[in-house]
Amino acid sequence: MEYTYGGFHSSVSRPELKNRAKAALSGKWGSAVLAMLIFVLLQMGCGIIPVLGAIILVPPLQFGLVIFFIRFFRHGETELENLFKGFDMFGKALAVYWLSQLYIFLWSLLFIVPGIVASYSYSQAMLILYDNPEITASEAIRRSKAMMYGNKMTLFIQDLSFLGWFILSVFPGFYIGFLWSMPYYHITRIAFYDNLLESAGMGYNSSQGI
Repeated sequence: MEYTYGGFHSSVSRPELKNRAKAALSGKWGSAVLAMLIFVLLQMGCGIIPVLGAIILVPPLQFGLVIFFIRFFRHGETELENLFKGFDMFGKALAVYWLSQLYIFLWSLLFIVPGIVASYSYSQAMLILYDNPEITASEAIRRSKAMMYGNKMTLFIQDLSFLGWFILSVFPGFYIGFLWSMPYYHITRIAFYDNLLESAGMGYNSSQGI
């Protein structure tokens, strides 16, 4: 099936998607939190190196986090090496990340709301790239726009349901809560993505070899 506008619909309730995420995390919270901690430390490390280095390293690290949680959710994998799999597709990870950021920035020049809308339009690009490593960065972004047509508000409301955790995380003493809630947040997003695929009769590629 082609990635057509209007061809994807969220057919599962938000509580059910969260339940799926919790089920995936059951008995494995420690591995998920450890992966999140390593990712945060790596991101902080990127902040102390020259700007060009950070520009180059952040995208594959972001893609690696996506890969880790996709495999965690779909297959129960907890191998920390998955965090670094984004470097196996370094060029495409770089292109998807910065093309998305560029488009979001350009939309934000109009006003903040178009920028937010754009960020949700492109939110599935890295997941799509993981499932379809043969496609270009531009195609991953195009497919994300098609997938999110009519679904942006649904994902926005889902994200808002985590707002309390994010607000608490800015206060001293609650940072561990951030590390605890972020795996839950990311995996619920992946459950949302997989549900959109299911709604369109498209299963993920279980033979994915990245």
